[in-house]
Amino acid sequence: MSLAPRAEAVIVGAGCIGASIAWHLALLGVKATVLEKEKVAGLGSTGQCAGGVRQQFSTPVNVRLSQHSIAAFARMQDELAHEGELYWPVGYLFCVGDPARWAAFQKNAKEQQGLGVPVEVLTPAEVKARWPVLETGDLAGATFCGSDGLADPHGVTAAYFAAAKRLGATFEFETELTGVRTADGRVAGVTTNRGPIDTPVLINAAGPYAAQIGAMAGVNLPVVPLRRQIFTTQPLDWLPADFPMVVDVRTGVYMHKESGGLLLGLADQDEPPSFHTHIDLDFRDRVFMLGFERLPGLEDAAYRTGWGGLYEDTPDHNAILGEARALGGFYLANGFSGHGFMHAPAVGMIIADLVTTGRSRIDVSELALERFESADLVAEANII
Repeated sequence: MSLAPRAEAVIVGAGCIGASIAWHLALLGVKATVLEKEKVAGLGSTGQCAGGVRQQFSTPVNVRLSQHSIAAFARMQDELAHEGELYWPVGYLFCVGDPARWAAFQKNAKEQQGLGVPVEVLTPAEVKARWPVLETGDLAGATFCGSDGLADPHGVTAAYFAAAKRLGATFEFETELTGVRTADGRVAGVTTNRGPIDTPVLINAAGPYAAQIGAMAGVNLPVVPLRRQIFTTQPLDWLPADFPMVVDVRTGVYMHKESGGLLLGLADQDEPPSFHTHIDLDFRDRVFMLGFERLPGLEDAAYRTGWGGLYEDTPDHNAILGEARALGGFYLANGFSGHGFMHAPAVGMIIADLVTTGRSRIDVSELALERFESADLVAEANII
């Protein structure tokens, strides 16, 4: 079937961000056409992420994005008429050993509390009392937020996809953007491997491929793809029911319950930008050894499987949101540096607001692309 020759808006990417934008636009009366080069929605980075959702960030704008998104995850099953649970508030526990980092986390916790986040500041003894399976002897303290937790990346994307389609959005799979047409400094249309589409609005939700889409529009995006690897264990009958997402700040290892076992991940700080998604078994062994230092029971855990996915990283580890100043009608939802899935509900609302009214219910002006013209960037410190 050929493509419709015109669309009210075109979205590139049918991951969680693109699907959320399509639904939020449809709520406001804009029926978008979503282009996805894969065969189904959410097959790229969305499908490979760890599923964590949290409010414990170092910058207020990310806290606000998370607050809106977690509230949306909590009501999403009913709001989008989806069968099956989508959100589990198991909590996020940041374990901190270094005194300097602990001082920063305590300061962040006060700021988060001031924004309404129910974060707790815990002593090592309190951590040990609540989760005896954890090693706490080296800790200076920990922060915990019980409304943080996990959401289902596949389920959330499927729910947005189905709800957007019911409201008139169109999803075109195995359809790849090949060019952007402009006129008088604005988006005029796009070309694809299946033909052209006239449109006044183009939304870049292409994840790790964002810079390539930007280049087609003549807009330079400082977004690079970085491989991130995740590994899982066979079932572990000793994991407590209330085991949270645990982040060991010293080593960078994070872990949460998954299919009766444990999921573990770690960002390799020496990883160069690439589109590689294969797994490295030597790195797997390193992750398990570091995980064992915080969770000694892992010594006897059996490996189950692993996979690689891509972060879309920016120099300050913050997203790029809003209309590009250099090209009218070109909207950016890129560079989430590992927190795109957890911010998908807020981002969908924000982009839909900006497209339809020019103003957003959450102020994200500090996340505009043009901030990179300044040397005074405020980096997000709580990146996993």
